[in-house]
Amino acid sequence: MSVDETISNESLPPVPRPLADRICECGCGHSFPPSRRDQVYYNSQHANYGYNHGKRKAKSKNRTKEEKILLKNDNTLDRHYLMNKVDKVADCFFDVIKADNYNFGYHIGKKQEGDLEYFFTYRYYFHLYRNQKGIEKIKIYKR
Repeated sequence: MSVDETISNESLPPVPRPLADRICECGCGHSFPPSRRDQVYYNSQHANYGYNHGKRKAKSKNRTKEEKILLKNDNTLDRHYLMNKVDKVADCFFDVIKADNYNFGYHIGKKQEGDLEYFFTYRYYFHLYRNQKGIEKIKIYKR
């Protein structure tokens, strides 16, 4: 090793970099030198992964599940309303609606008028008729 090589390797300062290395935000842990000030992902594949697997997807997962149940309930009421409609009101048996996988725990609202309680879906609302044995019939109205 010559003296020139030793001096040149040790005496030269590191190359100045205005932007320090960053860790990719997609969660892969890859360190990269950014080419722009606002670059947070290593490349476009990492950006796509970060976008499609970020907080937004995790937040909307439960909401999507509940929206599917509400849509299924509304479609079930639509089917029974169209089959049993007489003068803009449909009378159906509770057991038939329940057997058609209607989930009575999910509705978008309810309203109390006197002693009647109405439950709302997207396009319909309904009232439950009770007797001594329990709920016997359901009356469906279009909104």
